Amino acid sequence: MVCVPYAGGGASAFWDWAELLGESVELWCAVLPGRERRFAEPAVTEAARVSAPLAEAIRAEIAAPVVLFGHSMGGLIAFDVARRLGGQVEHLVVSAAKAPHLPFGGEPHLLDDDGLLGWMTTLGGVPADLLAHRDVLGLLLPTLRADLTVCAGFHGTRDVLDVPITAFCGTDDPLATAADVAAWRHHTVAGFDLVVRPGGHFYLKDDPAAVTSVVRSVTAKEGVQ
Repeated sequence: MVCVPYAGGGASAFWDWAELLGESVELWCAVLPGRERRFAEPAVTEAARVSAPLAEAIRAEIAAPVVLFGHSMGGLIAFDVARRLGGQVEHLVVSAAKAPHLPFGGEPHLLDDDGLLGWMTTLGGVPADLLAHRDVLGLLLPTLRADLTVCAGFHGTRDVLDVPITAFCGTDDPLATAADVAAWRHHTVAGFDLVVRPGGHFYLKDDPAAVTSVVRSVTAKEGVQ
């Protein structure tokens, strides 16, 4: 299973999932430009510049079948990767992400730094201990802004996959409502499930085991190792 992080986030968000998923699932986490060991690389603003090399890496390094999981921006990137990989992908799991044909909403990538930080804080995406370190936040905001530009660029995408989709949403998510997430059903001809969890945009941080149990059942059903 390959996990793709949310805007401004990194692969470390999923490191704890390996134990939760168990030995039957081989976990891979995408490290995108502009964060973690690729911090020196500029973050990109076009989805294809993320999804194309990621799809190539998966094709080269990971044997089929593959399950893709993406949270928020990661869900949109995972969708684009699934389009490129075709039959190698057995299941797409998206989380807290509006269906790609819907407008992202609010154009947060156009806000100034204070506005962007406030927007992300409202969603719960900035750890409290990080808020006191404005110098560090200043280094992270360009990557967040670039990622949100990627999200905005998906508006109007209506491609349909021959891949089953499971979509998660939080009951109190102001960015991706249950109706927004349920609209992913229009992007597959191979089956769709909606899973609603209590919480906001980052609901999965509250109870990751509840999320991974569903993901584990998906991988078992698809025969992913």
